[in-house]
Amino acid sequence: MSYSEQFFDSRLLALLECPRDHGELRVDGEHLCCAQGHRYRIVSGIPVFLLAETEPTLGIATASLRAAESGGGGPLYVETLGIPDELRRRVERDWTPDGKIDAAISYLVAATSGRGYLNQIGWLQSYPIPDIPIGAGDGRLLLDIGASWGRWSVSAARKGWRVVGLDPSLGAILAAKRVFSGLGLDMAFVCGDARFMPFRPNLFQCVFSYSVIQHFSEPDAEVVLGEVGRVLRRGGFAKIQMAHRGGLRSTYSRTRPDYLNSGRFRVRYWSLASMRDVFDKQVGPSTLTAEAFGGLGLLAEDRKYVSSKARALIAISALLKKLSIHVRPLIRLADSVYVVSTKQ
Repeated sequence: MSYSEQFFDSRLLALLECPRDHGELRVDGEHLCCAQGHRYRIVSGIPVFLLAETEPTLGIATASLRAAESGGGGPLYVETLGIPDELRRRVERDWTPDGKIDAAISYLVAATSGRGYLNQIGWLQSYPIPDIPIGAGDGRLLLDIGASWGRWSVSAARKGWRVVGLDPSLGAILAAKRVFSGLGLDMAFVCGDARFMPFRPNLFQCVFSYSVIQHFSEPDAEVVLGEVGRVLRRGGFAKIQMAHRGGLRSTYSRTRPDYLNSGRFRVRYWSLASMRDVFDKQVGPSTLTAEAFGGLGLLAEDRKYVSSKARALIAISALLKKLSIHVRPLIRLADSVYVVSTKQ
């Protein structure tokens, strides 16, 4: 038995298929292979399913594929974290195997909650794990799209879900594995592109994603949602956060002169009607609920980490969310919403 076979989660292998031809996979040394000869490198137990022939939505996907194929960059793979060069150097400087806080996560928080964690970059004292807004898992499968360093995956696993986290950043999910693998939580991670998921159809009871799919172009987002519909089991549901173009903060952000020049992976702002139409078509019947007012990613659990201004916004957002349950037209002012879709 090879080192990869010993280190690779055999239960995860049972969920996977080739993202190119949807064939079965087997372990072959340091790779997973299908009958058509497609090969995918395994890095520290993480299979890397990024496709060289497709244009990535994020540069970190290219960096992750290059690092996986070359076998260099370990153990931190800082070039795949999607942070500036100066922060990469700080990660390498600050990291120790037995550190209280993993240095990679300490700097990745910059992209975790909008600009809410700016004062925590490099100074994080505990991991900000939110309460995922879903019920108990009872051992059922959940896919976390855009898992990054794993905070939503951890939250779901604590509620009894068997979690698979998917992300194109090899460094981020390796950080998640380093930090959380010893906690007895049922989690596995895969490096891949949500447009070309390496999972068998009809697997997951739940697909969850927060502040990820809203960054894809509209055509790419529709492809991702088609994949969500494919991998969900009948009766399963997706709960996905999206940015709403009608929100006050969203209107300001999308009408700024520099908005269109902010890169391919910028936030896209959808109308409520277009969200419902696309999710209904690609996943199943959908309902929309307000998730945040006054910004994106305003979570009540983040109060102790963020600035006083952000705490005030969180309080206002929480009040408006409660009101929107009874005063449905308020959703038209929400900056982000949850779309909940059930596969028929």
